[in-house]
Amino acid sequence: MAASFSGVKGIHHPVLVPAVHRHYSASPAIQSSSSTTIRQRPIYVCATRQHVGKTSVSLALVSHFTKRFGSENVGYIKAVGQQCMRVWDEPLDNDSNDADDEAGQYVLVDKDVKLIRDHFGLSHLRYQDMSPVLIPQGYTKSYLDGDINHHDQTADIRRAYLNIVKATKLGGNHNSHSITICEGTGHVGVGSVVGSGNARVAAELGADVVLVANGGLGRTFDELELNRALCLQHGVNIAGVVINKVQPDKYDQTREYLTKAIDQMWAGPNGEPAPPILGVVPDRPYLGCPALADVESTFGTVLLSGSDHRYRHYDVGSNVQGRNIGMSMITTDLAAFLRTMQRQDGDARTMFICHVTRDDVILGFLAEYRRKTRRGIPFQSALVICTGCDDGMGDVSDIELSPEVCDMIRDAGPAGPPVLCAPGYSPADAAKHIRTMTPKFNANDGRRVTRATEHYEPYIDFDLLIERTSSSAADIAA
Repeated sequence: MAASFSGVKGIHHPVLVPAVHRHYSASPAIQSSSSTTIRQRPIYVCATRQHVGKTSVSLALVSHFTKRFGSENVGYIKAVGQQCMRVWDEPLDNDSNDADDEAGQYVLVDKDVKLIRDHFGLSHLRYQDMSPVLIPQGYTKSYLDGDINHHDQTADIRRAYLNIVKATKLGGNHNSHSITICEGTGHVGVGSVVGSGNARVAAELGADVVLVANGGLGRTFDELELNRALCLQHGVNIAGVVINKVQPDKYDQTREYLTKAIDQMWAGPNGEPAPPILGVVPDRPYLGCPALADVESTFGTVLLSGSDHRYRHYDVGSNVQGRNIGMSMITTDLAAFLRTMQRQDGDARTMFICHVTRDDVILGFLAEYRRKTRRGIPFQSALVICTGCDDGMGDVSDIELSPEVCDMIRDAGPAGPPVLCAPGYSPADAAKHIRTMTPKFNANDGRRVTRATEHYEPYIDFDLLIERTSSSAADIAA
């Protein structure tokens, strides 16, 4: 079985299982309304590169299928993950024999697994089956040194997938449609250095791939072509393509010309049709607006006050369609800063940035919050205090926030105005990091998840996706 090293606990959830050979036999059989046996292959969602909306598409798929077939008929697995978190995994009781029940345990899982299981109520699935392999720091070297056995690692993935399929079939109606969504990590080749690239894992599971790419034409198709080549190398069928974050004014143009490019370049040698475009999703700026929780994560810090507003989102400017609003570095005197805040109405939501030496600005921010609160005016702005100081020669020193000012901030409490420190960052560097960050979904930020699914679902052809990823007994025999 796969090794679980003491240095990095939780990277595997090893269980000895017989080798399971590929591929389509692992896919669940479904009984259709016409009594024809339909075999539904797993759907493997891959991106052409990082930050193109793979998780957003996965959320939309799980959301649609849980509503369409019932959550108990939907499985989800992220076979290879990177960013992990610790969760409590309750044992499943799928039979009347209590003697074989396992005890619950803490396990490490990919953060997207926690997000999807909790948000969609997939309680019939065990965390450890949804995230069988994690690749923390040091894993690649251990794999290449021979400390991790490739066959055992692959067996862990197969075992986990089959457990997902089994739990989905047990939990749901045997005459209803069951489906498993597999979410990849990054582009199709990610994980190859440890023998578990997305294309290779998709081949092992008998899955059909959905490729997700950002909107455009030349660069978009070039990235699709690179990722398609790796799918072809491993004999993986591409069910279709989803084009994401398309500029609304170029929506029709993008669909038209990418369809032409794919039809012309990807058609089979014997006239087989090219994979279709399953969806073209227009950009929605809100989904690119960071929450304060994202800012905390970026700077490795926590809110000194205002933690109740951790999942409040801010339109910070240039990472949202080039607009320079929602974030402001304070370089003026106190009077000018106060005038700026006092001119804002109750709906204003600005992320202010100042240096730690500006005690006047910090205290003015707190005072304006209290003034508006007394008058019943909502206050939604936030303050980022930067402690770094660049001497102009490349050296950055760190200046601590004074204990007296820190106490005044903390006294505002969780319901107060959001204030946090950015240790070691100058205001300019902090602003750059905030503007260029890519906000990620969080299991506790249900509003963003709901907004994403509501935005994506109408633009994806789910009927065509099911048609492309299932086959009848007659088709299989042929």
